[in-house]
Amino acid sequence: MKVIFGIPKQRRISDEIFQNNYEKYYPIVYKQLYYLVGNNALAEDLTQEIFIQYYHSKNDNIEYLGAWLSKVATNTALNYLRGQKRSLRREDSVLEEYKYIFSIEDEIFRSEEIKTVRRVLSNLSEEQRICLLLKFSGYSYEEIHKATDIPKNNIGQLIARGKKKFQELYKEEGDMNVL
Repeated sequence: MKVIFGIPKQRRISDEIFQNNYEKYYPIVYKQLYYLVGNNALAEDLTQEIFIQYYHSKNDNIEYLGAWLSKVATNTALNYLRGQKRSLRREDSVLEEYKYIFSIEDEIFRSEEIKTVRRVLSNLSEEQRICLLLKFSGYSYEEIHKATDIPKNNIGQLIARGKKKFQELYKEEGDMNVL
């Protein structure tokens, strides 16, 4: 390890290895983040942040890179969403004073649909929610197991139960909106 001015230089992965892994995993990580945050630009930004973390990681031999990236993506998205939830609470109190009328009905519908899906997802257990999101992001049971430490034999059952519960809650949510 090189030492510069008494500070050890951080090891990085080689540019070639990084580029190959970036091209291989970028679409998968982006898709997972898009499902989690529901915003194209934000998913791209978070994906870039994750690959910057990977590029500067000291561990140049991550054994299961897909699982590592997935876990980092999940944690990054959840941290963002937690912060967003706090921010939304503050904004809601301000917005109560002002009622905005949006002229684009499609945007309103899309926004409400996203909120509904997020609300329904938040009512699932954390394991069901993460397994569903990872599975629909294209991850295999093995990769989900590596990313979450959930026993591989439980993942299929969590996904099936999570899907069923999501459908039930989503239908209930739609019925409540009609009233």
